Order: sequence, then C-alpha cells, then structure tokens
Amino acid sequence: MGLHSAWSTVRSRLLVSAPYLLIGGGTAVLSLISLYLVAILAVLSVLGIGLPLVPGAVTLLRRYTSFERTRASEVLGAHISEAHRPLRGALLLRVHTAITDASTGRGVLWLLLHGIVGLLTSAAALTLVVGSVTWLTAPFVWAITAEPVNVTFGSVGSWTSAVLAVPVGVAYAVLALVVPPYLARFHARMARAVLAAPRRKLAERVVELATSRAGALEAHDAELRRIERDLHDGTQAQMVAVSLRLGLATRAYAGGEPSEQTMKLITEARELSEQALVSLRHVVRNLHPPALTDRGLAGAARALVAACTVPTTLDIHGPADGQRPPAAVEAAAYFVIGEALTNVVKHSEADNAQVRLDVSGRSVRIRVEDDGRGGADERGGSGIAGIRRRIAAFDGTSEIVSPTGGPTIVRVEIPCGS
Repeated sequence: MGLHSAWSTVRSRLLVSAPYLLIGGGTAVLSLISLYLVAILAVLSVLGIGLPLVPGAVTLLRRYTSFERTRASEVLGAHISEAHRPLRGALLLRVHTAITDASTGRGVLWLLLHGIVGLLTSAAALTLVVGSVTWLTAPFVWAITAEPVNVTFGSVGSWTSAVLAVPVGVAYAVLALVVPPYLARFHARMARAVLAAPRRKLAERVVELATSRAGALEAHDAELRRIERDLHDGTQAQMVAVSLRLGLATRAYAGGEPSEQTMKLITEARELSEQALVSLRHVVRNLHPPALTDRGLAGAARALVAACTVPTTLDIHGPADGQRPPAAVEAAAYFVIGEALTNVVKHSEADNAQVRLDVSGRSVRIRVEDDGRGGADERGGSGIAGIRRRIAAFDGTSEIVSPTGGPTIVRVEIPCGS
C-alpha cells in the first residue's frame, strides 16, 4: 500500500511537471527570440520609428507573461497575482504608460531569465530521460548487433559493460522520475518571484477598485435620488391634482351641480393625467433612452447633437464589424455626451462645439470640446462630478481641461471589457 501510494504521488507530480518543462523548453526559445525583437524595437523607438509599435508589443508581452503565470500557478498550486496599468488614451500616453509600467520591466526580465533557465531545466530533464533509455537499452542493442553502443559516459561493448549499464540505467530512470518535479517547482518559483505583482502595487490597485466601487455606489444613489425627486415633484404631484379634480367632480355630480362645472373638472383631470404621463415617460426615458435601443450609440449621439441649441459637429468612428458595446457602456457614454452638451448650453457661452466618438472592441472614447469661456468647476453644479462618478463605476478614465477663457475639453474613455 505504501509503495502504491508513493508511485501515485510520483505519477501525479510527473503529470504536472513533464508538460510544464516540455512547454517551457519551447517558450524559452520563444523568449530569446522575443528578447532580440525587444532590443530591435528599443533601438527603433529611440529613433522615433518604433514608437507606434510599443503599445502593441507590450500588450503581447503581457499576454505572454500571463500565460507563464498561469503555467507556474498550476505547478505551485497557488494563484500568481498580476497588476499593470491599462493602456488607454492617445498614442503618446499609451507609449508612456507601456514604458514606465513596472510590469513591462518584469516581463523583459522574464524573457532573459526564462530564455536561459528555462532551456537549462528542460534540457536537464530531457537528458535524464534520454540517458535512462540509452543505458537500459544499450545492453540489448549490443547483444543483438554485436556492435559497441555509445552511451553518456563511454560505450557498451562487452559483457562487463553491459552488466554495469543496467544499474546505471536504473539510476538514470529513478532520477528521471524524481528530479523533473523539483526542476519544475524551482522554475515556477522563479516565475512567481519575477512576474508576481508587488504587494504595494496590489494595494494601490485595491484602493483604485475601492474608489471605483464607491463612485459606482454614489452614482447609483444619486440616480435613485433623481428618480425619486422627479416622481415626487412631477408625476406624484400631478396625480394628486388629478385625484382632487376627480373627487370634486364626483361631489359635484352627486350634489346635482351644473354639468358645465363637472365637465370642467373632468377636463382638468384629463389634462393633468396627460402631463403626468409625459413626466413619467421622461423618467423612464432617462433610465435607458429608447434611442439607444432603437438606433444604437451612434444614432443616439446624433439625436443629442441635433437637439443641442449650440451649433455642434459630430465625428463618429466605429468598429468595422459594426459590433455594439455592452448596453451599460452605451448608456454611460450617452450620459456623458448628454451631460457635456448640457454644460455647453448652460455654462460655456460657446458659439460652437465638437463631439468625437470612437467606438472599438476594447473601449468607447469620447471627446467634447467647445469654444466658450472655460473655467468649468466641478463644485459649481456643472455636472462634471457626475461624469467622473459615472466613469469611475466602469474603471474608466476622465479628463476635463477648462482653463479660464476656454476652450473646455472633456475626454472620457470607458472600457468595454471586464
């Protein structure tokens, strides 16, 4: 029972370590090739030619190191955390983020270490396997062919060497069963040491997510309070007036008063009920604008621009496949454009405004600019705080530039993925 248990343990370890080392040998070669390409890209970037390629290269590096973290996690039986700054915004901003992010440096260091250590550990495991097969089969090959058989440390060409080859082969076989799991764990621990995000970075990321969550809750609470206010001040007051008019009409009819008075009260009640329906439609429309459902974000943005009293141009760039962002992202983008244009009308004193909408599979980017007086203040009821809260709920980014004298520029990026 003890021997069976020991063999089960060895077998289970080999089932994990053998594929790890085998794949690791291939990815080690890939790491050395990638390191060479990184060096070329670095030279081209210094010359300015390679800068547009940097964000894409860093994205590929992150995917590769994520794959290596996953492999190492399976060997160690524990998750290896990762943290990196998102590559968003204009090209130069993405290049700056890609170069200065600590995860990029860890990724390049991994290319170097894995290219060397990964090859050595894979080669060591392969040497043990090949050695065991060679030493154990050499006596039989010599006995059949009567020709000396070369092995790791010499050759098998006599009965003495053939007899001695058996225990050497057994020793190689034992080492081939025992050593690879230790090589795999050593390499996986190196991966964790190099690729795992520092605790400080994780703590910063936790703070960012906590802030985003607080912003989401605050935006949700503000939305609920707005709905409650609209219903209380608008629809509820109008329905109360309808009830009073109908009550008076009922009493007038029961008291036998002239029908003109009764009809007047009923007419007023009907008009008030229509106003209440209009108010209710307004509340429902603000929950999820029908234009988004019917025409998508691009069509809804055109409707907002068309309704703006300040002359506004709209520039839309969408995905080639026509794929729409998630509904929640579309609603947030619609809110941002609508709030920004409302600010233009109410506060900017602008003569013209421009809206640019870029929709891709990764994010929705919005830019609203006006030629007004500038000086927008988040505390002045301009709606900027609401925009920031709404975007923070999606872990997005927002930038409002509004110097005194103008122009005012609102830039927002909302990630489409999780």
